[in-house]
Amino acid sequence: MRVVATTLAVGVGLATPALAIAQSAVFDPAGTGRGAGLNGAGVALVGDAGAIFANPAGIATVRHIALEGEYNTNAPGTRQYTGAFAWRLRQFDFGAGVRYLNDTGTDRDVLGVGTLIYRFGMIAFGGSGKVLRSRQGVIEEQGTSADLGLAIAVFDIMALGFAVQNVGGNWDDQSALAMPGLTRVGFTMNYVDPQETFRLLSTVELQWAEGRGMRTVLGFEGGIVVANALGVIGRAGYGSRPDGLLQPRLTYGVTLALTRASFDYAFEPGVEGVSSVQRVGMRLTL
Repeated sequence: MRVVATTLAVGVGLATPALAIAQSAVFDPAGTGRGAGLNGAGVALVGDAGAIFANPAGIATVRHIALEGEYNTNAPGTRQYTGAFAWRLRQFDFGAGVRYLNDTGTDRDVLGVGTLIYRFGMIAFGGSGKVLRSRQGVIEEQGTSADLGLAIAVFDIMALGFAVQNVGGNWDDQSALAMPGLTRVGFTMNYVDPQETFRLLSTVELQWAEGRGMRTVLGFEGGIVVANALGVIGRAGYGSRPDGLLQPRLTYGVTLALTRASFDYAFEPGVEGVSSVQRVGMRLTL
């Protein structure tokens, strides 16, 4: 199942089946469909509302308001829905997001995230608080934690991102739900002006999951957008698999751009019995 693969991606073995669903919603390194097409390299992707799931500071370059929604399928009977909102108010950015996963109709979890970012020049930093409610059968667990993020964005040319997710693990001492940390640093470079017709971008990210070795991810985007209104952008990502990690080495994606709206599709191939994942989503900036 994709649930198991995502859990292993952050370096945690499943102590009990009851914990698997919750970990899949919390520990999705891709964050959004665009990040999934880049094999989880999302810490240095800035300007989209869904950035709060990979790096809270990624919403700092939102123009005014950004919205994002996504739907994806995992194993048969499993559905996941994601929504995010970001609002810029002078030097501050506010964000909120929710992720809902329903597995086989009875098992489900809901993750809520609230974000506050302060921006000073090209530097933005802040954090997110998160609350998770998980249920499998008659077993219910709740977890709380936080993410910290930093982003340095040089206009639309390049960005450096750093984030620590689930700082201190699960803060609820009465809960058995594991929330291990994930530290990540990444760099994104636009080789052409993204306000012009052509698009060409690369990103590199290093991830250190608690209890696991370092994972390296390389991603590329390229395409054409005519008059900054209509275009197609393709992407692909390659990631290493330390310690036999059940993550695909290659992922793919495509975006249809239409003025201020972007429609995303991403495909993550199955690995060693783990189901493939398809994601569809929409991003809107105002």
